[in-house]
Amino acid sequence: MSGRARLPAGEPLKASQRGRRLGTVPFKVDVTRVWRTGDKVRWRDRIGGFRRDVGDGEHAEIVITGRVYRVRLEELG
Repeated sequence: MSGRARLPAGEPLKASQRGRRLGTVPFKVDVTRVWRTGDKVRWRDRIGGFRRDVGDGEHAEIVITGRVYRVRLEELG
C-alpha cells in the first residue's frame, strides 16, 4: 500500500494526526538498583541484609539469620 498514511480501518488521517507516527513506543530504559553492603533486602518473603555483589553481574550474597545465600540480583526486592 503506497500513498498517504491511513488509519487501520483504511480511513485517511485527520490534519491534526498527520505529524505523528502511529504505534511508536517511547524508548525503554533499564534501571537496575545499586545495592550496598548492609542494605535490607527481601528474598522469598524473608528479610535479610545485602552482603556483597559476587562480581559476575548476575549474583549477590545476602545474609538471613546468620546464613549466607547466593541469589540472583533480579530476585531481590
